[in-house]
Amino acid sequence: MPQFKTRPARPAAPRVARATAEIFAGLAKKTKFIDPSLAQSWPALAGERIAALSRPGRITGQGREKTLEILVRNGAAASEVQMQADTLLTRLNTFLGPRAVARLNVRQAGQSSPARLSAPDSHSPKSDDDSPLGAALASFKAAVKRRNPNK
Repeated sequence: MPQFKTRPARPAAPRVARATAEIFAGLAKKTKFIDPSLAQSWPALAGERIAALSRPGRITGQGREKTLEILVRNGAAASEVQMQADTLLTRLNTFLGPRAVARLNVRQAGQSSPARLSAPDSHSPKSDDDSPLGAALASFKAAVKRRNPNK
Protein backbone atom coordinates (compact mmCIF):
# COMPACT_ATOMS: atom_id res chain seq x y z
CA MET A 1 0.00 0.00 0.00
CA PRO A 2 1.55 3.35 -1.02
CA GLN A 3 2.21 6.01 1.61
CA PHE A 4 0.39 9.30 1.06
CA LYS A 5 1.76 12.51 2.36
CA THR A 6 -0.88 14.48 4.24
CA ARG A 7 -0.97 17.95 5.58
CA PRO A 8 -0.34 18.47 9.26
CA ALA A 9 -3.31 19.14 11.51
CA ARG A 10 -4.53 22.72 11.53
CA PRO A 11 -3.92 24.70 14.68
CA ALA A 12 -6.93 25.28 16.88
CA ALA A 13 -8.86 28.52 16.61
CA PRO A 14 -7.72 31.23 19.01
CA ARG A 15 -9.52 31.26 22.31
CA VAL A 16 -12.19 33.87 22.85
CA ALA A 17 -10.18 35.45 25.64
CA ARG A 18 -7.22 35.97 23.34
CA ALA A 19 -9.37 37.38 20.56
CA THR A 20 -11.18 39.83 22.84
CA ALA A 21 -8.35 40.73 25.22
CA GLU A 22 -7.45 43.92 23.38
CA ILE A 23 -11.05 45.12 23.28
CA PHE A 24 -11.67 44.35 26.95
CA ALA A 25 -8.37 45.98 27.94
CA GLY A 26 -9.66 49.26 26.50
CA LEU A 27 -12.99 48.78 28.26
CA ALA A 28 -11.30 48.07 31.59
CA LYS A 29 -9.12 51.16 31.21
CA LYS A 30 -12.15 53.36 30.50
CA THR A 31 -14.15 52.02 33.45
CA LYS A 32 -11.17 52.14 35.84
CA PHE A 33 -11.61 48.45 36.76
CA ILE A 34 -14.66 49.11 38.93
CA ASP A 35 -16.13 46.06 40.66
CA PRO A 36 -19.83 46.10 39.61
CA SER A 37 -21.12 44.68 42.92
CA LEU A 38 -19.19 47.32 44.88
CA ALA A 39 -20.48 50.11 42.64
CA GLN A 40 -24.06 48.89 42.99
CA SER A 41 -23.80 48.63 46.78
CA TRP A 42 -21.91 51.92 47.19
CA PRO A 43 -24.90 53.99 48.48
CA ALA A 44 -25.60 51.41 51.19
CA LEU A 45 -21.93 51.10 52.15
CA ALA A 46 -20.94 54.76 52.11
CA GLY A 47 -24.25 56.29 53.11
CA GLU A 48 -26.42 58.49 50.91
CA ARG A 49 -24.49 61.70 51.64
CA ILE A 50 -21.04 60.28 50.82
CA ALA A 51 -22.39 58.30 47.87
CA ALA A 52 -23.79 61.49 46.35
CA LEU A 53 -20.31 63.07 46.50
CA SER A 54 -18.20 60.11 45.42
CA ARG A 55 -17.98 56.76 43.69
CA PRO A 56 -15.66 53.80 44.15
CA GLY A 57 -12.78 53.36 41.76
CA ARG A 58 -10.37 50.50 41.31
CA ILE A 59 -8.84 48.31 43.99
CA THR A 60 -5.07 48.13 43.66
CA GLY A 61 -2.36 46.26 45.51
CA GLN A 62 -1.86 42.69 46.62
CA GLY A 63 -2.36 40.71 49.78
CA ARG A 64 -3.09 42.82 52.83
CA GLU A 65 -1.94 46.04 51.15
CA LYS A 66 -4.99 46.63 48.94
CA THR A 67 -6.10 50.21 48.39
CA LEU A 68 -9.52 51.36 47.20
CA GLU A 69 -9.50 54.48 45.06
CA ILE A 70 -12.48 56.76 45.74
CA LEU A 71 -13.26 59.42 43.15
CA VAL A 72 -14.77 62.66 44.44
CA ARG A 73 -15.94 65.87 42.76
CA ASN A 74 -13.98 68.49 44.68
CA GLY A 75 -11.81 69.21 47.69
CA ALA A 76 -14.74 69.65 50.07
CA ALA A 77 -16.06 66.23 49.13
CA ALA A 78 -12.57 64.77 49.54
CA SER A 79 -12.37 66.19 53.08
CA GLU A 80 -15.74 64.74 53.97
CA VAL A 81 -14.79 61.30 52.65
CA GLN A 82 -11.47 61.45 54.54
CA MET A 83 -13.33 62.23 57.77
CA GLN A 84 -15.45 59.10 57.25
CA ALA A 85 -12.49 56.90 56.20
CA ASP A 86 -12.49 54.65 59.29
CA THR A 87 -16.22 54.00 59.03
CA LEU A 88 -15.91 53.35 55.31
CA LEU A 89 -13.03 50.90 55.79
CA THR A 90 -15.03 48.98 58.39
CA ARG A 91 -18.10 48.77 56.13
CA LEU A 92 -16.04 47.86 53.07
CA ASN A 93 -14.22 45.07 54.88
CA THR A 94 -17.54 43.76 56.18
CA PHE A 95 -18.89 43.73 52.61
CA LEU A 96 -15.79 42.50 50.74
CA GLY A 97 -14.35 40.22 53.41
CA PRO A 98 -11.94 40.62 56.32
CA ARG A 99 -8.92 42.80 55.54
CA ALA A 100 -9.97 43.15 51.88
CA VAL A 101 -9.09 46.87 51.85
CA ALA A 102 -6.29 48.32 53.98
CA ARG A 103 -6.32 51.94 52.77
CA LEU A 104 -8.46 54.48 50.95
CA ASN A 105 -7.03 56.76 48.29
CA VAL A 106 -9.32 59.75 47.77
CA ARG A 107 -8.80 61.33 44.36
CA GLN A 108 -10.48 64.37 42.86
CA ALA A 109 -12.06 63.64 39.49
CA GLY A 110 -12.53 67.32 38.68
CA GLN A 111 -15.69 69.32 38.17
CA SER A 112 -17.64 66.54 36.51
CA SER A 113 -21.33 66.30 36.00
CA PRO A 114 -23.21 64.17 38.57
CA ALA A 115 -24.00 61.58 35.87
CA ARG A 116 -20.29 61.01 35.25
CA LEU A 117 -19.51 60.48 38.94
CA SER A 118 -22.56 58.40 39.73
CA ALA A 119 -22.24 54.65 40.12
CA PRO A 120 -22.79 52.59 36.99
CA ASP A 121 -26.35 51.49 36.35
CA SER A 122 -27.12 47.91 37.30
CA HIS A 123 -28.62 47.34 33.85
CA SER A 124 -26.27 46.79 30.95
CA PRO A 125 -26.00 49.91 28.76
CA LYS A 126 -27.41 49.89 25.27
CA SER A 127 -25.08 50.23 22.33
CA ASP A 128 -26.48 53.69 21.48
CA ASP A 129 -25.51 54.96 24.96
CA ASP A 130 -23.32 58.09 24.93
CA SER A 131 -21.21 56.92 27.88
CA PRO A 132 -17.66 55.62 27.38
CA LEU A 133 -18.83 52.18 28.50
CA GLY A 134 -21.61 52.16 25.90
CA ALA A 135 -19.17 53.23 23.21
CA ALA A 136 -16.70 50.52 24.22
CA LEU A 137 -19.44 47.88 24.21
CA ALA A 138 -20.60 49.05 20.77
CA SER A 139 -17.02 48.80 19.53
CA PHE A 140 -16.75 45.28 20.95
CA LYS A 141 -20.02 44.25 19.30
CA ALA A 142 -18.83 45.62 15.95
CA ALA A 143 -15.51 43.77 16.26
CA VAL A 144 -17.29 40.50 16.99
CA LYS A 145 -19.57 41.02 13.99
CA ARG A 146 -16.56 41.69 11.76
CA ARG A 147 -14.98 38.42 12.88
CA ASN A 148 -18.21 36.43 12.58
CA PRO A 149 -20.36 38.08 9.89
CA ASN A 150 -22.89 35.21 9.93
CA LYS A 151 -23.86 35.72 13.57
